[in-house]
Order: sequence, then C-alpha cells, then structure tokens
Amino acid sequence: MLTSCAACLRKLPYRVEQMHLAQRAYILLLLTAVLAIGGIWSSEPGFGGLWRLPAALLFSGLAFEGFIVAKITIAAGVETAARAFLGREQPAAFVFRNDYSRAVSVEYAPVVPGGFEPLGDVRRVIAPAHGVGRDSFKLLPIRLGIQSWPTLPSRVLGPLGLAWWSKGLHPAGRISVAPDTLRTPGSQPRGNPAGARPRRIVGAGAELHQLRGYLPGDPLARIDWKATARMRRLVTREFSEDQHLDILVAIDAGRFSRVRAGRLDRFGLYANVAARFAEIATPNDDRIGLMVFSDRPLVACAPARGLTAVTRMRRALEQLSVESAESDPTAAAVRIRGMLRHRSLVVLLTDLDDATGANSLARAVRLLSPPHLVVIAGIRSPEIEKFASGEAHEWSDPWVALAAQEHEARAALQRSLLRRLGARVIVASEELLERAVLAEYETLRRSRRV
Repeated sequence: MLTSCAACLRKLPYRVEQMHLAQRAYILLLLTAVLAIGGIWSSEPGFGGLWRLPAALLFSGLAFEGFIVAKITIAAGVETAARAFLGREQPAAFVFRNDYSRAVSVEYAPVVPGGFEPLGDVRRVIAPAHGVGRDSFKLLPIRLGIQSWPTLPSRVLGPLGLAWWSKGLHPAGRISVAPDTLRTPGSQPRGNPAGARPRRIVGAGAELHQLRGYLPGDPLARIDWKATARMRRLVTREFSEDQHLDILVAIDAGRFSRVRAGRLDRFGLYANVAARFAEIATPNDDRIGLMVFSDRPLVACAPARGLTAVTRMRRALEQLSVESAESDPTAAAVRIRGMLRHRSLVVLLTDLDDATGANSLARAVRLLSPPHLVVIAGIRSPEIEKFASGEAHEWSDPWVALAAQEHEARAALQRSLLRRLGARVIVASEELLERAVLAEYETLRRSRRV
C-alpha cells in the first residue's frame, strides 16, 4: 500500500514538499488506514481491497487540485503610504488579486521588512473570483531607511479542500522610513524658506521696542530721561533684538544605540528628537546642524536656517543606521570644533549608562566647552533602576541588586564629572527625553546663555 501511495504522489503536478494536506485529506487517509487494517484482520475475501477506494479518491482529488492550482494566478501587493514615520503606526493592507474564476482561500505569513515591527501569526484571507481580497493591519516603523518588501510565504487551498498548495508571492514596491514629525497642530516649520524673517525679542538692540517702569538693576544708560521728566518717575527703554542661535545636534550611532528604548532602539529615538528639535528651532530663526558619529563621524551638516536645514537633516537621518563599532565622542568633538565658527549650543544625544565611555565623553566636553555650551542627554534605564531597588526572591537577587547599584553609582559620578566640566546633563526616560531636551533649549534661550 505504501509503495502505491508513493508512486501516486510522484505523479502529482506539484512536488510533495509544496503541498500540505488539509483536514479532509487526513480523514480520507484515516479511512484508508482503518479499512486496510480491517481487511488484514477480516476473513471476508472482498473486504481486503476496500481501502483502495478512499485512497483512489484522495490521490485523484490531489491530482485534480494540482492541475487546477497550477492555473490559479494570485498577485500580492501592499496598500500603504509610500513614506512612513519612525515610531508612528500607519494603516496598511495586504492585497491579493485573484484572476481565477472561483474564489480562492489564501493563507500567508505576514512578513514585513526588517525596518518594521513583526506582525506575528499566520493570516487567512478570501480572494473573490476576478477580484481582490484585502487584509488590513497596522505598520510600525522601527528603523530608518528605504525598506523593500520581502517574498510573502503563502499557500492556497485546493478547490476540493484536500490540500494547501504553496505559492511564493512577491509584493512590489518599497517604503521609505523617515524621522517622525511634530504632531501638534500649527507646529510645522513656517516662514521664508531661507530662514530669515523679522521677530522681536526684548534685549539690547538698536530699535526701540517699548517704554516701561524702571526696575531695580536696569542699566542707567537705558533710562529715558525725557519720559522720566514727563511721567515724574523713572522710565526704562526696551529695545528689540534679533537673537540667532547656532545649534548642532550630535547623535551617537555606536553599538550601544542598538539597545531598545520602548518600541524603538535608542538611535531611532535620538533621530526623532533631532528631527523635531529642528522643527522647533526653525520658527525661531535659529541655525541648526547635525552630526552623527560612531567610532568616526558619519554625517556632518553645518548649521543652517529655514526649511532647507530641516529637510537636509531629515534626508541625512533617513540614510543612516546603527554601527557595530564603539562610539568615540572625542573624534566627533574634534570635527564639531572645525564646523562651528561661533559660540553655539551643542546637544549630544548619547548613552550615559556606559561607564567605559566616560573618559572619551569627558574629553569631548573639554574640547567643546568653552567656547560652546554643551548639553548631554541620555536615557535612564528603567530595568537597572528596578534591579537596584527590587526585592529579593532568589539567592542571586541580592548580587544582581548590588551590581545594579554599583552601575547607578558609576553613572552618577560620570554625570557629576560632566557637570563640573561645564556641560548640562539631562537623563530621562524614553517617553520624556524629547520634552526634557526641548525644555532645556527654551530655558537657555530665554536666559541668553548662548
């Protein structure tokens, strides 16, 4: 019996490894086996060959299905926007176009490019006759760059429901993943594309802004004596001033930036912070640039104004990924000193948990400050905090807690050293890092520290 089955399988139009039996086929196989065993044990002469009937039905049905499936043409595609934003979910759908005259059941593994979060379990969709079947899902980009859709492993159910027949579908098209943008209404960059536009800030410029009452500490040179004589009280002049800051955001793309920070890795989080930072600085008419480094500088964009600077930063970030090398902030600092001609604000987004890089980070701060003002921002690891303060449940937990506390102590010493060297240090969770960096920028701007 087994020899006959193998011979029949070799005659099928598809190879055995391209076919997977469905439930109906297993029922026929079970019936064949029961009848074959019953024929062996039965004394009836005609009962011994009854197993051939379900076996013949099975193999003839498989042969028929193989013949029909060979004629079925299924084309796969993906319906979604051609551009995705890092860390932001967007709607998408797998599309299966069926040119056959009967509806086809398609089962597939929802494979997505490596730059997206995996979707998980196998899915099933019905493609109607001469129609299109859609299966909607949510795409979450987790890596920058241009992503190509891989081959979609799939199989179609034969018309008799006896077997699933493998088909490799190839969705066409690519999708580009860019840094995320600001999501608040009215926060998009605006104004002249060159960046220059008038604005008023209370300061020591040449154009009179307003008169106000004298406050203790106002310079005597600002007192308007004619207005003071008229008002019979001291009146101070305030002038308008255009304050244009130079900002450079430096992003660490070394191997530690591959560590997960929520649903993204740290490099992806840094890229989003830098891109949104540019959108905040542009309306203020500040010049902003970019530096991405690992063991060497990877990308350097000199500070510029306007929408051109924002676009250039975003395009540069789209082409980058995490390097496997150790980070060298000192090499980046040397390059930054050559790029900046005036006192500037340097925002360094890097890992502050790695004690082995403390010396290199300190040397970078010494190179940059002075003349520049350095802000170093990093992510606080919630796992380490949990280990350091967690309760002990197993014999190894106290040792894990001691190691975590030692790590926290080293990180605190590193942050203290950086502050003594003149840098402002920000440590926050991944949800609050962007808000903390932008708040520091606004504080420094108001206080005229740059």
